[in-house]
Amino acid sequence: MRRLVTITLLAILAGGPALAQETEVPPEVDRVLWCASAFYWLAGSAEDSGDAIEAEMYDRWSQQLLDTAGTSLTARAVPPERIETLITAYDERVLAEIGTQSAPHDIARCPELIGGLP
Repeated sequence: MRRLVTITLLAILAGGPALAQETEVPPEVDRVLWCASAFYWLAGSAEDSGDAIEAEMYDRWSQQLLDTAGTSLTARAVPPERIETLITAYDERVLAEIGTQSAPHDIARCPELIGGLP
């Protein structure tokens, strides 16, 4: 639900449909999107294990990073539909990569993107 709200807000901020373009994600935005998705999955795991406080924290961190990435991509004239596609792709990719040697980012370093504050 929160992801849908973010995507809707980005569409409003973009002022309507932008020119369709395939934009490569800059490295700094890549890390933010990757960590947002990692926190999304950690929130789900925490919720499944009954830790509502931890789930809420990870969900909040995920949303904050999505907002940051969305703002950056919108400023680069990436259309909201493309941002939505990117978020979905990152969610799928991170689920496969998290905790593996193939993960391009260290999940333990993701909190530094949000200052590590709960």
